[in-house]
Amino acid sequence: MISATGKSKGFTLIEIMISISILSVGLIFVLQGLTQCLSILRISQNNLEASLLAEEKMAEVEIAAKQDKTTFSKDASGEEQSGNIEFKWQIRLTPDSGYEDLNKVMDTVYWKEGRRSGVSVFNTYLLIPHDK
Repeated sequence: MISATGKSKGFTLIEIMISISILSVGLIFVLQGLTQCLSILRISQNNLEASLLAEEKMAEVEIAAKQDKTTFSKDASGEEQSGNIEFKWQIRLTPDSGYEDLNKVMDTVYWKEGRRSGVSVFNTYLLIPHDK
């Protein structure tokens, strides 16, 4: 709107429409970034749960090996459910070629949540002395 002195007193409809469209585009980018952050956070949480499960299973193997050195299983696998996440895990012990009492422990955890899936592999060494 233009006043009697020739100066404008407000915004025209076109200026308002352009500013609203620029604001809308900016909001779309912000919302896309937010949804991507939430997705990454969910995947990170699933990986954390997988690593906690792997740590738990490795501790169980270590306890079993120290309690009964002759009959504990060198290979183990199983499935777990945590909320709507399915976990499959597999542990394999293999003797280390350099040392008689040293065993390599490989723990693989697969997880699936809806269409998302992932795998985490953890390796460590376990000393199981043989009775002589």
